[in-house]
Amino acid sequence: MAVCALVSGRIRDGSVTNPRWDLNPLRHPPPDVFYAEAQRQLVEIGSEASLHVLRAHAILAIAAIQNGRIRDMHQHLGTYHTLVAMDALHDEANWPINIGLVEREERRRLFWSIYTLDVYTSVVWGGILRSREQQSSVAYPMEIDDDLIIDDSHHGAQSPTSASSSSTCRALLDKTQSWMKGWNFITDLYRVLEHALTRFRSHSNRSRRQSLILHEIFDDDKSGVTEASVRDRVLQLYLDLPACFRETPDLTYIAKKDLFGYQAANIKASLQLVRMVLFAAAGASIEERCQIVREVLNAFVSVPVAYLVAISTPLLHHLGGIGVLLGSVLEEPLSQQDYGQVRSLLLSMAQLLESLEAIRHSASASEKLRLQVSRIDEYMATQRHVAPSIDIHNSGSAFMSPETTSAAAAATSASMSLQQPQQPQQPPQIETDMEDGWSFQVPAELLGGLSWTFDFGT
Repeated sequence: MAVCALVSGRIRDGSVTNPRWDLNPLRHPPPDVFYAEAQRQLVEIGSEASLHVLRAHAILAIAAIQNGRIRDMHQHLGTYHTLVAMDALHDEANWPINIGLVEREERRRLFWSIYTLDVYTSVVWGGILRSREQQSSVAYPMEIDDDLIIDDSHHGAQSPTSASSSSTCRALLDKTQSWMKGWNFITDLYRVLEHALTRFRSHSNRSRRQSLILHEIFDDDKSGVTEASVRDRVLQLYLDLPACFRETPDLTYIAKKDLFGYQAANIKASLQLVRMVLFAAAGASIEERCQIVREVLNAFVSVPVAYLVAISTPLLHHLGGIGVLLGSVLEEPLSQQDYGQVRSLLLSMAQLLESLEAIRHSASASEKLRLQVSRIDEYMATQRHVAPSIDIHNSGSAFMSPETTSAAAAATSASMSLQQPQQPQQPPQIETDMEDGWSFQVPAELLGGLSWTFDFGT
């Protein structure tokens, strides 16, 4: 029932694009019917911590995100973590002793999936981390295809990467290029995020604490680890990945091929989330924040739209993170050049949203963003004599147009390879008679209508 609730929601929202599938019979009953039935069954089961129950709460948490029910998401994640804590399932030694290799691998995938979801929710909604990778004793899933994982009572009691694993299993790990390698790399990125949140967010929170005693005892500022050094290291790890996890070819709707493309798309999205968090923690300048947003948008636009649509609602929260960075810029005094950059990026984001909305026959998010830009333009015009406003539907950055998608991808790739910033994209010009040094502040009432919680309407 939980799987049906999630899949039905994805179909409703247009995230399933395979032209060979007839989706009409799957649109009824609606997702809420499956969701309610799954919840009812879980209430009847109670505090049982079987794999099926744990997995059901995990899937319903994701379905809750899909449906915009953030309180429900926290409820299911909280129940999952409670059940794990009750039986100490963060340690494989406490797992049932009679499970085979298949279930062990399923449990590993579930454990690390919810770990990444926990970190993700902490980033997006500002919650408290309930998972700590250093306190976990669960191995990564094997990096081999599913059809090569066969139940065996002997192997089931061992970690597949341990010294006691069979030579056959070791050979498979060495020789097989599996999509799971990309999956595990995403987990690595979220482990970096966990430590970045703990280390760098704590710096900004010290002034709110009653005592600095812990900082005085465990002062780790002398370690030499900075936001910039973490960004550089993560970027290098990404560049070291096999090409199949950095490239997103068009969907073929052949599962074994597309799994690699999906991993590459998820890796790009996760990498950009890490970069945004690190830039936000570093207290970057307006120019630096605009630059990272430009690079993040370029990275997303280099991915075929079908992959982005398949990522579905979680992608909107990634884009919301971009908006938060831009929103922080709008809260500061802006020069004409600063506003030109922010304006261009906001319109580029609207164009990216529009490309996703075309699949769902809705234009709510992109139009709201364009309308807000228009309102800020009007306010700016009242501050000084400004030439007639630019058509915001046609003045987005050129790199967001379909004809230049390949060039954008190449530029982003070159930027990553050199580990140097791209040349700033020229924003649409707003001709004025302003003298140098003129600046203005966007009033709070205008920013109050600027929401970074994107949705595609109905």
